[in-house]
Amino acid sequence: MNLWPGEFVRVVVRLNESADAIVVPATAVQTGQDGTFVFVLKSDMTVEARPVITGRTFQKQIVIQKGLSGGETIVTEGQLRLVPGSRVQVK
Repeated sequence: MNLWPGEFVRVVVRLNESADAIVVPATAVQTGQDGTFVFVLKSDMTVEARPVITGRTFQKQIVIQKGLSGGETIVTEGQLRLVPGSRVQVK
């Protein structure tokens, strides 16, 4: 492929790639007095506020560097009505 003067090209550059990274929607990450956290669903259908350390953001996704394990269920909508111990229903 040759480029001619005046042509435009769309390029995506990957600066860093992390294997086995935990990525969550940006809407799941909340900011409180003690820093950032997410609401994690426990086995009894209640939630706990789990502090997390965030990393890079790409589009509407955030990499979680510390605080979550793979496979955990988190709350992505309706966090304003939650407090730790609130009972929730998965939809």
